[in-house]
Parts: sequence; C-alpha cells; structure tokens
Amino acid sequence: MSVIHLLLPFASSILTVFGLLLLKRAQARDTSTWTTLIVVTWVTAIGFSALALTGGTMQPAAMLWQPATVGTLFLAGLAFTFLGVKIGDVSIVTPIQGVKVLLVPAMALLVVDDVAGTRVWISSAIALCGIWFIQSTDDSVDRSKILISIGCALLAAISLTFFDLFIQRWAPAWGPGYFLPLAFACTALLSLGFLPVARTDGRSIRSQLSWPLLVGSLLMAVQAFGMTYTIARFGDATRVNIVYSLRGLWGVLLTWTLSKSLGLTAAAPSTALMLKRLAGAILIGISIVLALT
Repeated sequence: MSVIHLLLPFASSILTVFGLLLLKRAQARDTSTWTTLIVVTWVTAIGFSALALTGGTMQPAAMLWQPATVGTLFLAGLAFTFLGVKIGDVSIVTPIQGVKVLLVPAMALLVVDDVAGTRVWISSAIALCGIWFIQSTDDSVDRSKILISIGCALLAAISLTFFDLFIQRWAPAWGPGYFLPLAFACTALLSLGFLPVARTDGRSIRSQLSWPLLVGSLLMAVQAFGMTYTIARFGDATRVNIVYSLRGLWGVLLTWTLSKSLGLTAAAPSTALMLKRLAGAILIGISIVLALT
C-alpha cells in the first residue's frame, strides 16, 4: 500500500508540537485555557471553510447529527489537551496521547469494520512501552500535576480516537468539502459556551490575545487539516495515527531545547528525566518503522 498520503500526518506531528508550545507560552502569560480553546476552534473553522470549494454530496438535514457529533468530539479532545498542557507539560501530553495507536485499531473493528493486521498490533504494543517511559517524572516535578495532565491526555486521546474513526466512517458519503467544514463549524459554535469562563482576572478575551496565541492557533488549524483531510480522503486511520504519534518524539526534543527560551520554565528541564522520555519516544519511532515496512 502506498504511504504517500502519510506525509500530511507526518507534517502535522511536527506542527502540533510547535503549536502547543506557543499556546503553552500564551497560557503562561495569563491567557485562560478557555480563551485558547475558543480562538483555536474559530481559527480552525475559518480555515476549513475554504474546503467547501471542493464540493461534495450534501446529505439530508436529518444527517447533520454526524458532523455535529464529530465537531463535539474534536472540542472535547482540544479541551482536554489544553488542560493537560496547562497543568503539566507538552513533553507529557503529546507522548501520552500516543495511546491512540492502540485505541484506533481496537475501536476500528466496532466503528468502521476495519481489522488491523498483526504487524500493526505489534507496533502498537511497542509504542505503548515507549509511552510508559515518556511519562516518567522526578522529584523536581509535582507528581499530582503530572497525573492530572496524564489523565487529561488520555481523555483527549479517547475523544480524538472516535473523532478520527467517525470521520473515516461518515465523511465519504458527504465528501471532505462538506463534512469537514460543517464539523468544525459545529466545534466553533459549541466553544462559545465557554465564553462565561474565558475571562481570567477580569481580563476580556480581546485583552488576552497575543502573537503566541494567534500563531499557535494557526499551527493547530493547519495540523488539524493535515490529519482530518487525510483520514476523510484516504481512510487508513490506524497507520495515520501511528505516524502522527511521532509528535511524542518532537514533543520531548522541542520541549527540552525550547522551553527555557520560550519562557515556559526558569531552567532547562532535567537531563535525566528528558533522556527517559527520549528513550520512550525512540521506541515509538521504532513502532512506526515496523508498521510501515
């Protein structure tokens, strides 16, 4: 099977880490998690609206619950991701979300009647071992915050797993040009429900806007396009998510090298801690090579 279509999720795996690091910086500047959520969803919805030019097959109004369901799952995935990054760290959240490489093949049989091959299951198990290493911490980090961050990352992974699989199942009938813009429009509209809690210390949403928030939101929108368009156009959600799990590797490396310069930490992260997470990320990389050869 061709792997050309996996280039987009590969690029998305890099962009999502840069995006989350910038959003983490915005949150460090007192931008609330909910303001971040609203801005990201609206930037994404506006970007995906251009996809409507490609057309598709509009389904009856009674079927609008399908893009609405996908949009709700995406909103939940983003909310738990941003909470995990706010409480913990990008080098924790992005690798832990790699459990999608196990959840997608496990759930695919139920949602899209797609049975994963033995090689994919083996690679997923190796990736899980890598995730175990990456969640390592030390005495310099508040253990309770790490556990909460891990919990948020796992909830995000579950939400985004069903998000991917329902796109694979429902989008072909609509076509990406109709299904995806509708889904992300639903996400943006639902995010407005967080307006009452988006203010922080009396600051309006407008006063919380900054270049890290806007650029980070744009990068998150672009990476979302790479992932969702690939799944809607080509299916293959299992291998797409194995490639996307490379964000765990980038999350460790970029947090290690950039967190101090971005003002996320007062000092560089512990070398011993980051080496453990790097070892786990390498295991995930091995799993990807195994799945694609």
